[in-house]
Amino acid sequence: MKTVLVLAASLLLSVSASAGTDNKNEKRGNESKSVTLVENVNVIQLTGSVVDEKNKEALAGATIVIEGKKYYSDLDGNFSIRDVKPGSYRLLVELISYEPVSMQVDLMKNERLHISLFQK
Repeated sequence: MKTVLVLAASLLLSVSASAGTDNKNEKRGNESKSVTLVENVNVIQLTGSVVDEKNKEALAGATIVIEGKKYYSDLDGNFSIRDVKPGSYRLLVELISYEPVSMQVDLMKNERLHISLFQK
C-alpha cells in the first residue's frame, strides 16, 4: 500500500513539474513574439552665430530657445542644435543688455543662421 502511495505521489509530482515548465515556455514564447516599431524620421542640424549688430563681435553665452529647449552660443558666438525635425519653428535669441530677437524659421534642410543683436 505504501509503495502504491509513493508511486502515485511521484507520478503527480512529475506531471505537475512538467506542466509548470510547459507554462513557462509558453510565456517565453509570447514574450519573444513582441514587435518593436521604429519610426523613420529625418532630422537636420541648425547651426549659426550670434554677433553684435554694431561692431560685429561674437556674442558668447547668448540663449537660443527652440521648442522650449535652451541652447547657448560658445565663446566664438556659434551654436549648434542637432536632431531637429524638419518644419517651422519660432526661434528666440536673448542675451543680457541686448534686445531679444524672435524669428520664424522654416527648416527643411541643414541651415546656418547669422543673428545680430542690438544693444539696449
